[in-house]
Formats: sequence, structure tokens, C-alpha cells
Amino acid sequence: MRLVAITNRARMVPRDVLVAGDLRAITDAFGAAIARVVARSGAELIVQVREKDLDGGPLLGLVRAAIATGATVWVNDRVDVALAAGAAGAQLPERGLTVTMARALAPQLRLGVSCHSIEGVRAAADAGADVIQLGPIWRTPGKGEPLGPLALEGARAVIGTRCELVAVGGIETTERARAAIRAGADAVAAIRAVWSGGLTAD
Repeated sequence: MRLVAITNRARMVPRDVLVAGDLRAITDAFGAAIARVVARSGAELIVQVREKDLDGGPLLGLVRAAIATGATVWVNDRVDVALAAGAAGAQLPERGLTVTMARALAPQLRLGVSCHSIEGVRAAADAGADVIQLGPIWRTPGKGEPLGPLALEGARAVIGTRCELVAVGGIETTERARAAIRAGADAVAAIRAVWSGGLTAD
């Protein structure tokens, strides 16, 4: 099972380190947390660095720390940071920089799009996305009504084999992860279940 570990440094870095605010210490702890997950999950792991509140410089440091662990690393939103760090890909929002624009800026990057409806999935696939991340599949705090696993079947029917499909949202157990794969996902993405140690690639 392929796993996308979405970062949230509040769940990865000890609270006292975060409160102290030393950027080097935070970056080191961030990288160490990723290294532990890499050790558990191996080659089936992708790390998606999603730290939306950070400016480019600090974010670049975290992305480089993630890459140094040997993980395959994608960056949320920031195509420029992904390029500067040498990341493998960038994950774009459903409404924002388009796949066409990002491809023109960074033809060497793989590009994903975060989608929340079958219509969004169709548009992203037609635009040439390499990966579509669909969710929330199960209930997730602050993310609205869940789409349910049947949405993955619908998405797979729409995209066929044109791009990879990643399920996200409420995937907190191995059972849910496997259910998502059975419904048509190529991989699953999670935050809490990854950094708590409850979900690994297998």
C-alpha cells in the first residue's frame, strides 16, 4: 500500500521546540520525524510537505530536510519552493495555479491536484495532472461532508489510467486505507495517523 504522509509540524516537532522558535532546531526535529516514518514505511512512502503558514525560506529548509531523509517529497502549492529544493512534485489546490501554468514553470516536476468533487477530478485529469488527491473520503474535522469510498469508484471511472488517484480524509486505520485501495485509489494520504505511528505503507 502506497502512503502519502502529509506533514503538520505541530504533530511532528516537540512542543517545547516549537515554542522556543529556533528554526534550526525545528527543522532538525522535522527531519527526524520524517526519518522515523521512512524507516517504518520504506520505498512506498511519499512525503507531502504542507506547511501553509510558512514563508518561502523556512519552508525551503523543511523541504530540504525531508529530502535528506531519502523520501520522495512533494510540496503543497509552492512550485517555486519545490523547484529550488529539488523536490519530485508539487500538489496544487483545485482553485489556484493551474496545471498548465505550473507545467510551463516546472516541466520536470510531477503535478498533483487536490479535488473535492467528481467534476474537479474530471477537470484536473483533462488538464493533464499526474496525480489527483480526492477527499475527504471519511469525516475529517473542518473539511465538510465526506464523499465516501464510492466517490473513489466514480473518480476511477472518470480518469481511467490517465493519472494516479490518492484518497485523503479520515484515513486513520489500516482497514480504511485498504477499503480506499479496493475502491480504486492507488494510494492513501493522511496526517494524524501517520505521525502517531498508526498507519504505515505495507
